[in-house]
Amino acid sequence: MKKNLSSQYKQGGAVFVTGLIFLLVLTLLGITATRMATVEERMSGNMRDRLLAMQAAEMGLRYAEQHVRDNDPTTTSPKPIEGLSEFDTGCTDGFCYYGSGVEAPGVVVDTVSSWTSYCTPTCPISYVEGTVFRVDGVTYTAPLLPVGVPAPTYLIEGIRKTPPGGVLRYYYRITIRAQGAKQGTVVWLQEVFRP
Repeated sequence: MKKNLSSQYKQGGAVFVTGLIFLLVLTLLGITATRMATVEERMSGNMRDRLLAMQAAEMGLRYAEQHVRDNDPTTTSPKPIEGLSEFDTGCTDGFCYYGSGVEAPGVVVDTVSSWTSYCTPTCPISYVEGTVFRVDGVTYTAPLLPVGVPAPTYLIEGIRKTPPGGVLRYYYRITIRAQGAKQGTVVWLQEVFRP
């Protein structure tokens, strides 16, 4: 009886090639899964840092509001605000006023150097943890910032308005710059506040 040896060798080679193809496909799937996990981890880290910066900006905004509202003469740090008496066009000590009917100058807000060169000499104002403000007998203490997050800074721009037939009112535009734990993560917030 004669055996056909050529068909056995053909089958054995096909199984080997098929096994190599499956092994290649599984390797590619593993590499893709690893890359996706790395990218997702980076994305979640960046999102976390952005949220830290946003949290610091919100804390800075509440701090600046309390700064504007503080009406206790014993709390002198930061400097108290009464109308627009300490405000000037040079933004001295972080208080800016450009005059009646004058628009605020344009500021490039994407770099720290433009932010600090915008005003003189101790400008902008910095958030200080633990600062106590008193408004009508109610005390507000500035909370601690998240670990690794630098203190936010802010400017207060005074606005004087007299509505037709109304009473003179003061508004304050507060601009906050906050940074996350990473230097490149920056959040800017701005609001017009009326105490």
